[in-house]
Amino acid sequence: MLLALSLLLAASCQQLEVHFLDVGQGDATLIVSPSGKTFLFDAGDNGQGNAAIVPYLQARGITHLDHVGSSHYHADHLGGLDEVWNAGIHATVCWDRGNVNEPTTQSYQDYKSRYAGVRQTVQPGQIVDLGGGVTMRCLSVEGRLAGGGSVNISGSSQWENSASIAWKLEYGDFDLFLGGDLTGGGNGTTDVESSVGALCGDVDVYQLNHHGSLTSSNANFVAALQPEFCVVPCGSGNIYGYPKQPVTDRLNKPSRAIPVWCTTDGVGTEGFVDGGGHLRLTTDGATYTVSALDGTTLRFLCDERALAAPQAGELVGSEFHRDPAAVNDADGEWFEIGGTRASGDASLDGLSALDAGTDSFTIATGLLIGADQYLVCAADGLPARNGGIRPALAWPSGSFALSNSGDRVALKSGATTIDQVDWSNGWPGGSGVASERRDLYASSAQSNHAAAVSSFGAGDKGTPGKRNDADVTPWSGGGGPLVINVITQPTVGGPMVMDWLAPGEAGYSYRGGVCFGTFPGHVFGGLQIPANLDAAWNLTSARPGWSGTVPPGEAMRVSVNVPNNAAHHGRIVFAAFYTYSPGPLGRKVSPVALMIVL
Repeated sequence: MLLALSLLLAASCQQLEVHFLDVGQGDATLIVSPSGKTFLFDAGDNGQGNAAIVPYLQARGITHLDHVGSSHYHADHLGGLDEVWNAGIHATVCWDRGNVNEPTTQSYQDYKSRYAGVRQTVQPGQIVDLGGGVTMRCLSVEGRLAGGGSVNISGSSQWENSASIAWKLEYGDFDLFLGGDLTGGGNGTTDVESSVGALCGDVDVYQLNHHGSLTSSNANFVAALQPEFCVVPCGSGNIYGYPKQPVTDRLNKPSRAIPVWCTTDGVGTEGFVDGGGHLRLTTDGATYTVSALDGTTLRFLCDERALAAPQAGELVGSEFHRDPAAVNDADGEWFEIGGTRASGDASLDGLSALDAGTDSFTIATGLLIGADQYLVCAADGLPARNGGIRPALAWPSGSFALSNSGDRVALKSGATTIDQVDWSNGWPGGSGVASERRDLYASSAQSNHAAAVSSFGAGDKGTPGKRNDADVTPWSGGGGPLVINVITQPTVGGPMVMDWLAPGEAGYSYRGGVCFGTFPGHVFGGLQIPANLDAAWNLTSARPGWSGTVPPGEAMRVSVNVPNNAAHHGRIVFAAFYTYSPGPLGRKVSPVALMIVL
């Protein structure tokens, strides 16, 4: 069994991985293609190679890099690359802009010395094939553009930044833009971004140029890329004030609200989420998943794809915290969206949130929520400032607020009201206590709400991002919803243990498994199962105990061993099971349990 699981985990590498690494005030991105080929683009400042990059690579069993790239020759991007080489992790090819206007810094000299034998000068329009369907296309270098033409950067006040290499990564319907410190005007810099944006076009994910500085992410560039998720690489409390508020406001605005996540808390700017360190993205080219080190996870549909718009009741306001006590109201307010679509995931793309006054914002990203899954939207994205939660989305600065005495959270898709919660004085919850919806299929009336009893974060009460304490939702009839309790989190070389609970389902048939993706899932007897029929599902679902008849105790314990291979660290796996009767097939589907191999 151990060998078989090792083989299927190897098969799971059919997904593209992108690791946005926390190197403080710097930049480093690791790409691992479905074929296993690697590309390390930048490696942070001096010292970060040893402190962050090398340990991260070693933990994943990466002893050699197929490709290394230096976006430009500033120390906060290339300073750690020589340390990676010195640690014995060499590269087959190193892509950079060549020897024009070489700096005299020690950081550059160390880099140039170590990679002398493998350096190649990248050309605009050049395509690097990473295998498995993943390509990286150079859109610009030193102002020269793919397809011909150029931007004259000779007068730029930040020539080295303007000379940055910009790449567009493509895999199926998934697109990512990486551009180092590319400039977009401001502070005397040359606007290279606008020309590059026109070449690039729409992407799913944008890693911010120049750490979110005022010389980057100009309006033309943002309009051309139309990203659905953004990553800011910058240091905590950095002296430059990154990311700048006007930049986050351009990316996450009331008319087009999207998650903007940062590897740190930056300098306390509003409108973005502190991701708390390294961020990991995986994609099969149709959907993509982003996870933080603490397990906070978002799932997205690539923007070329769409799901049917949610109907009334398929997304609901499942909980709200209108009067924080652990922090001030302006920072600590949040509301939670719960999924109830029984047939599968619902997309939040185009969903608007409105209060009883004039506040509103419209989500413009294909965030996915399945039945009995929850997504938190908050006034502030910094856990240290918002009561200790890491939301999925920090709503645009100043766009929304929850009045303590009475207000509304209405969810609308176009002109259709999907759900609406109106509260007044006397409702459950209040100072330091959230109000939880009891039955997500029932009305939004006061009688269907209860005061939260569990503490979270800094001490306020609520269950942000989790099933409510008060939840009595009859998810699919019978004796209650199916439940997956993770008994032992999967660890490299250790077991993965779960209890599957099926109240009221004794005597029914059940089946389940672990998979590496939930979209498009599969259909059994007319029931949509949020689990792909991949190698993991086929193997685990066939194990003894992972299918059979629900016993009188209505609980099944299942387990499987994870191979002792460091390369599996950080891998995302999903678990689901369902019950069905001998008559009409299809009774219930469990919520998806998401786990990260530690």
